[in-house]
Amino acid sequence: MVDPSGTALVGAAMWGQHLYNSYKPRRVGIYGAPMVGKTTLDRYMTTPGEMEEIPEEERTTHNRILKIGRYKMPTPTRKRLSWKGEKRVVYSSDIGGQERFWNLWIEDMVTRNVEAVVYMFDDRAFKGGNEGMQQIAGFRYLVDCLVNRNYRYRSFWSRIKGRKYFPKVIMLVANKADRFFDEVASKLWHDGRIGEHKIFDPFRDDLIRLQKAGIPSKRSFMATRIGWNVETTLIDLLSA
Repeated sequence: MVDPSGTALVGAAMWGQHLYNSYKPRRVGIYGAPMVGKTTLDRYMTTPGEMEEIPEEERTTHNRILKIGRYKMPTPTRKRLSWKGEKRVVYSSDIGGQERFWNLWIEDMVTRNVEAVVYMFDDRAFKGGNEGMQQIAGFRYLVDCLVNRNYRYRSFWSRIKGRKYFPKVIMLVANKADRFFDEVASKLWHDGRIGEHKIFDPFRDDLIRLQKAGIPSKRSFMATRIGWNVETTLIDLLSA
């Protein structure tokens, strides 16, 4: 015979966990090379809907603080995700992807104590060329900084915090899936094996380095401009 009081306690615990997940602010860092969809994702999380192509001249940049010669860190903004009854509150910043801004990724992670990292790339990483190589190099830079701590801190306090910082999870996101999602991708998606897709091949060595360093990672497909698999990916990330 089932104990009604025990069932009620389990139900109350599950409901409490649901409320906790729905309203607890999550600190998320979104990084990647130029033109991979970071700003589109930032705008979509702010207001979901049909997104326009963002022209190259409007890509994210940062001004220098003249007195100290450093780039100004952007202020994180609040977003609210909702998907099939699941909700998450996210704080994230839109940070540029040009190489001169890569140190801001690390500063953002350390100073905000970012819990979950999203690294975005697209099919150019698999095709090669300068833009593709920059996407691969950006991820390697991020992994190097987390594993080897070999970057210059912008302040004494970030240096202190950075000694013990690790994100809880890193999500490697192949964006613009509408450009490469073929029969092979569809089958792997259906079987829950998207990590085997060839588009992740350029990043496998660095994913192994993260695993050895004790930093969990996940992989996902996304198409931010058309809003495909955005909420699902992020809620999965924040359920880790």
